[in-house]
Amino acid sequence: MCLGTLSIYIDRVVRVYLAQRSADSFQGEGVKRAIRLVPDDAEFSHLLGLKLSATDQDDDGAIANLRKAVTLNPNSGRYWLDLASVYQVTGNVEQQHEAVQSALDAEPGNPEIAAEAAQFFLVAGNTDRTFPLFRQALEQNPQAAKTILSVCWRETRDANLLLAKVIPASPELQLAFLQMLTGQKETAAGSQVWRYLVTSHRLFQPQLSFFYFDYLLNEHDVASFNRDWHELAGLAPDMQAYLPNDNLIVNAGFEQPILDSGFDWRHEPADHIAAGVDDHVAHSGTHSLSLSYDGNPAYDAGWKQFVPVQPNTDYEFSFWIKSENVTSSSGPRIAIVDAYSGTNLLLTDDVLDTHPWQEVKGTLRVPADTELLAVKIVRAPANTRIRGRVWIDDLRLVKR
Repeated sequence: MCLGTLSIYIDRVVRVYLAQRSADSFQGEGVKRAIRLVPDDAEFSHLLGLKLSATDQDDDGAIANLRKAVTLNPNSGRYWLDLASVYQVTGNVEQQHEAVQSALDAEPGNPEIAAEAAQFFLVAGNTDRTFPLFRQALEQNPQAAKTILSVCWRETRDANLLLAKVIPASPELQLAFLQMLTGQKETAAGSQVWRYLVTSHRLFQPQLSFFYFDYLLNEHDVASFNRDWHELAGLAPDMQAYLPNDNLIVNAGFEQPILDSGFDWRHEPADHIAAGVDDHVAHSGTHSLSLSYDGNPAYDAGWKQFVPVQPNTDYEFSFWIKSENVTSSSGPRIAIVDAYSGTNLLLTDDVLDTHPWQEVKGTLRVPADTELLAVKIVRAPANTRIRGRVWIDDLRLVKR
């Protein structure tokens, strides 16, 4: 590099540095000084255009500077969209559309540009342009699903339309839509999305849909909970093991991995109880549930399973339990209650001391207003200390 060229290069570096320092504060005079120092840098004209529009409300000045920015750098979709936004505010519809199209032409593969351009068309009511752009943005950037789908839902309120026109053929994105809807308690629309997922027969990880079944339970929609869980098992063969048969208790021997959702066992840590699946002790098979009590009072062991049942129906219940050095005036037992009201329907005998595997049985009648049971491991009363260990296996609930 000759001395003359080097001098020009150094001068350029210094001017850009000083210009950036001036513009960093985003104050009008600072940006104007930056433009004087580096008049061919589009970024400073862009900054001044934004400031004049947002702060000074000088739309003419904003347009002039933003037009200068796109002239200096016509390949920035962001510059074109910011120009379009000022045209939108000033009512220059034709120029707004031209600027939006220029943004798309400048960066045709940029999902952020596509998504923002789609919003311009959506406000204008041009869904023929809107939906393909949103679909492109979702295909290229699935992480933007929450934002894009929220906008589309707010404007259309039509789940089937969005599934057909906006959301790509991706179960993961369809589930993201379902999660957004359930978060807003849009149960009917959520059901439409679930039906679409089921009828499309596309595979996905079942765990991605577990939030939906928790939502149905919270909404007391037992019928949909029951039906849709069976449909999930139809889509995912691995879920067949988590369906009831004549025995309504799922994973009754703890042989399958615990799902913490749906029909399977749910577990929450409980104070003073060490709980987990034991693969060394079992009544049948190779696993059982182990509970160790540390000597303090403890009530609910934190293990629960929801079971849909028929009202006005009699059921027989049984399970196997083994105990080791259980010392207390009140040992572990199984409680079966109405999942929503908490009304107790069956409380089995407790187990104390040390005993080999023994079967505990009981019967219950489901009331007319009960559709869902909760099977829990508890102590009642629970205000006394307890120490020792039990193993539980082979639970069974059948119609009498």
